[in-house]
Amino acid sequence: MEKFFDRIKIAALIFFVCAGFGIFYWQIKPVQSEQVANWGMADAKEINVNSKVGGRVIQILAAEGDAVRQGQLLARIDSEFQEPQQRQAQAAIAAQVAQLQQLIISSNEAEGTLNAALQNAQAQLKRAETSMRLAEKNELRFRELLNQSAIAEQTYDTYKMQLEDSQAAYNAALANVESARVALLKNEENRAAQDASRQQIESLKSQLESVNLNIKETEILAPFDGIITKKYVEEGALISSSVPLFSIQDPKNNWVDFKIKETEINNYKVGEKFDLTGRNGTLKISGTVESIRRKADFATQKATSERGDTDIIAFNVKIRTDSENVWPGMRFTIDEK
Repeated sequence: MEKFFDRIKIAALIFFVCAGFGIFYWQIKPVQSEQVANWGMADAKEINVNSKVGGRVIQILAAEGDAVRQGQLLARIDSEFQEPQQRQAQAAIAAQVAQLQQLIISSNEAEGTLNAALQNAQAQLKRAETSMRLAEKNELRFRELLNQSAIAEQTYDTYKMQLEDSQAAYNAALANVESARVALLKNEENRAAQDASRQQIESLKSQLESVNLNIKETEILAPFDGIITKKYVEEGALISSSVPLFSIQDPKNNWVDFKIKETEINNYKVGEKFDLTGRNGTLKISGTVESIRRKADFATQKATSERGDTDIIAFNVKIRTDSENVWPGMRFTIDEK
């Protein structure tokens, strides 16, 4: 009887071992099948829509899953921080413009007067110089006559005094010309002040443009046609600049990345078209090889003695699909040609 039970135990043990191997083979068979096929993962153009200014989110106008158009308003941020800066910049520009206008009026009025004064001083200097040259000739001629005792000394003194008076008049006229020139130079300083005022106005305008741009940035717009895949903030949230508010995905800009073994990489060329099948077996799409990465990603198979202790390396092949049926994370295999 004991031998009978021992045989039953051995038979049961053999049965369970065989069943275990069968289950193990059944579990790994799909994995092996997937390893044989070239399975790739889909990806798509997806970006974060960020805020360029800080503030409180006062309105959210899009939800996850919404289809949006380029330029569509997605959210608003309170502009309370920018509006006082805008008013200050506008007031500063107005004040600077008024100052510039006053400088221009003052300069234009002074310029005409000063030019006339300079011209008058130059004319007086010319007359004074002519009188002085004549007085010099007379003084020289009468001095020679005095040395010859041809005239009385009193007569000579008259012409000597005329020369001294004409020299004094000439020096005074020369001083008047210099004074008029200095006044014109000061008026040129007024023009320099005008240039500085204009530069200040341009600087203030740049500041105002920056503030206006910040106010414009309080309206968050969709950068392209797409689908809202993630909403990161809620109404009332206080955010800082560069904080993402949404993720938006372009449903017509997608691709599938395949890790192709180095032993098969020569079968793929940039520009070549392939048919792809999704994991459900019914989704069929086509795509074109957009790029083949020249840098290896990883070893798809580790070294074994059967392969001479050599790893098999994979390279990324990017097949562009641009199909609305392709979602990031989907798996596809390349159909045999």
